[in-house]
Amino acid sequence: MEVRKHLFKGVLALMLATPMAGEARDYMTSLPGVADCLKKAVAGDRIIIEAGTYRDVDLKWKAVGTKQAPITVEAKPGTVLITGRSSLVMGGKHLVVSGLEFRNGYPSRRSVVEFAGGKDFAQDCNLTRCVIDNYNTEDRSQSKSYIYLSGQRNRVDHCELLRKYNLGVTLLVNLNGANNLNNHHQIDHNYFGPREVYGSNGAETMRIGTSQQSYETSATTVCDNFFDRCSGEVEVISIKSCDNIVRGNYLWECEGVVALRHGKRNLVENNTFVGNGKRNTGGVRVIDSDHVIRNNIFVSLAGQRFFSALGVMNAVPNSLPNRYVQVSDITITDNVYVDCTNLEFGTGADAERTSAPRSIDFKRNRLFVSGTQNPFQMVDKASEVRFADNIMNKNLEGLPSGIKIAKVKLPMVPTYQQMISRTIGKLSETAKTAKAEARTVMVAKDADLPQVLAQAEDGDSFVLQGDEYKLVKTVLVQKNVTIRSASGKTLLRSVGTSVPHLMTIDNGGSLEVEGLVFDGRLEPGGSSPETGISTAKTMTTPYKLKVNNCKFINFGENGCAAIRGQKSTFADSLIVTGCLIADCSGGGVDFASEKDDKGRYNAENMLIENCEFRRLLGTPVNVYRGGSDESTAGPYVTVRNCFFYDCCNKQRGSVLRLMGPQYLRVSDCQFFNSGRGGVSVRLDETSWEDVVIERCKFEKSGAVLAMRKEVYLNRQNQGL
Repeated sequence: MEVRKHLFKGVLALMLATPMAGEARDYMTSLPGVADCLKKAVAGDRIIIEAGTYRDVDLKWKAVGTKQAPITVEAKPGTVLITGRSSLVMGGKHLVVSGLEFRNGYPSRRSVVEFAGGKDFAQDCNLTRCVIDNYNTEDRSQSKSYIYLSGQRNRVDHCELLRKYNLGVTLLVNLNGANNLNNHHQIDHNYFGPREVYGSNGAETMRIGTSQQSYETSATTVCDNFFDRCSGEVEVISIKSCDNIVRGNYLWECEGVVALRHGKRNLVENNTFVGNGKRNTGGVRVIDSDHVIRNNIFVSLAGQRFFSALGVMNAVPNSLPNRYVQVSDITITDNVYVDCTNLEFGTGADAERTSAPRSIDFKRNRLFVSGTQNPFQMVDKASEVRFADNIMNKNLEGLPSGIKIAKVKLPMVPTYQQMISRTIGKLSETAKTAKAEARTVMVAKDADLPQVLAQAEDGDSFVLQGDEYKLVKTVLVQKNVTIRSASGKTLLRSVGTSVPHLMTIDNGGSLEVEGLVFDGRLEPGGSSPETGISTAKTMTTPYKLKVNNCKFINFGENGCAAIRGQKSTFADSLIVTGCLIADCSGGGVDFASEKDDKGRYNAENMLIENCEFRRLLGTPVNVYRGGSDESTAGPYVTVRNCFFYDCCNKQRGSVLRLMGPQYLRVSDCQFFNSGRGGVSVRLDETSWEDVVIERCKFEKSGAVLAMRKEVYLNRQNQGL
C-alpha cells in the first residue's frame, strides 16, 4: 500500500512537470542555449535566460509564434549582460525579446540588434525593455547601427540606447527589398540618450529609408519617445520615405531637427521640442510635398538655417531625388512657438537651390517672443506662403501679413523628469564602476611619468615637481586628467628610440596641461618626436584638450606639429592659451587630418588666444573641413590676440590655413614677416559661413585669400 502511494505521487509530479499537448512551456537556459530552445518552442512558450555575463556571442534567433501566443525570450532586467564582440539577429513571426543588456562592447555584424529582412524576415516581432550602451567600434569612422529594423509590423519599445560614438544611425529602418516596404513598424516609449556632435554626416539618431527609397511607403510610426541631447548631426530624425508618423515625442536640447528630408505625406504632430536656448537646437525642416506639421510645441530653440525651429527649404529645379526636391503643399498649423530665433522660408537659398517653396499654409499658429527680434526669416520670396489666423504677442518690424497681435497663452511644458516618466517610464541603473575620489598627486622629480599616468583615475591632478622628465615612451592619457608644473617650467623631452608624441590622448582620455615645456630636440641615439601633444591614431570617444602657459620648441622634423588631432579623432573642445610655439620645422596647432572632403573635421570648438608663434617653417594654425556637406554646424574657431613672427614664408604657404570653419573669428592678431611666399590667412568660405577677420595688423606679411572680401575689408585691419 505504501509503495502504491509513492508511485501515485511520482506519476502525479511527472504529469505536472510535463505540459499537455498545446500547453505553453517555460525553458531555463544560458544565452547560447536559446537558439536550441527556439527550435522546439511552440506558440506561447517562454525561454528564460540564466543570469550572467556573456562575451563574444553571435546570436541568430528564429521562432514562429502567434498574435495570441507569441514566443518570448526574456531576462530579468539587469541580470543578463552581453559584452565583447556580440550581435543578435531575430526573425520569424511573433517573437518577443525582453530584458537584454548590451554594454561596453562592439557589434559583430552591421548592428547590435537586427530584425531580419531576408528569407526569414521578421514579422510582428518585438524588442522590448532592452539596453544598448557604449557598443562602438574602436575606429569611430566605421559605420555601425544599434538597431537595424527590417521586415513587417515589428516593434521596438521601452529600450534605452546610450553612448553611441561611432559613425552610423542609432536606429535605422531598412526599406531595401519588397519584404521591408509598407512595414507599419512601431518605435515607441524608448529613451535615446545623449549623442555628442560627431563632426560629419551619417550620425543620425533615427533614419527611415534612403534617398533611393524616398518615394516608397514605409508607414512607420515613431511615437512617445524621449530624445535627450541627440546632437550627432543636423538630422536627429531623418525621414526619407513616405507616409510616416512622428507623434508625441519629446526632444530635449537636441542640436538638430526632425528632417522631412525625402518623401511625401509625412505627419509630424503633438511633439515637444525644448532647446533652453542652446546653440543649434532646432525643430522641423521640410523638403518635398504634402507634409503636415501640426499641434507641436517649440520652446527656446536657437538654431539657424538647417537647424531652425522651422526650416522650409528652397529647392533645386528639376532636382535629382538625392538633392532638394520642390517643397509644395505643406500644412503648418496649430503649433506653438515660444522664444524661437528662426522660422525660415526659403532655407538654403543659393546659386543651386533657387526654387522657392510653393503652396505653404501657415495657419492658426501661436507665437510668443520675449525679445525684440522678428523670428520670421524670408530667405527667398514668400509669395506662395499663406499666413492666416496666426497670433503673436508683439508687433515687431517686418512681420508677414496674417499675424494678429494678441495675448498668447503659453503651453504647459513638461519637465525633463516628466518627459522620462511619460515615455520610457524609468531609466535603468547604468552599469558603471564606482568612481574613485579625484586626487592631487605630487610627482617626484625622478618618477617614471608614463608609469605614474598609467595609474590615473578620472579627475586626477598631477603636479610635476621635477625640472625635467626624460621619456623613453609616450605619456599615455586614458582618463580625464590635469598635468601641471609646480615651477611653471618643467621640461619634457624624449630620450627613447620610439616616442612619436611626448603626450598621447587615447580613447576615454581628456587632458589639461599647464606650465610645461615640450622640447622636441634630437637626443644622441634617440629619435625626434613628431608632436608635443597628439591624439592616438584612432579614437571612439570625443575628448577635450586645454593647454595653458606652455612652450613647444625645437620640433625639428618636417611634418611635425606642436599639437595635432589625427584622422578619425574628434575634440569637443580645444583651448590653447598663453603658449609659445617656436623654432619648429613643422607646424603649430594642426587639426586638418580629415582630408576626404566629406564634411568631416577634427574639432568642434577651438580657441587659440594670447599665443606667440615664432620661426615656424610650417603652418602655425591649420584647420580643415572639406566638402560641401551641411549636416553639421562646426567647427567654431576663434584666433584672438596672437603674434606670428617669421612663420611659413615658403611658396604657397599659409600662416593661418582655416578651410571650412562654419564660424570663424580672427581678431587683434599681428603678422610680422610671415606668409611672404604665400598668404597670411587662407580661407575657402561659403556664402553662409560666419567669417570675420578684424583689427589685425599685417607687416611685411602675405595677404588674406578669401572668397568674399567683406570678411576682412572695412574691419579695422592694417597693412592689407
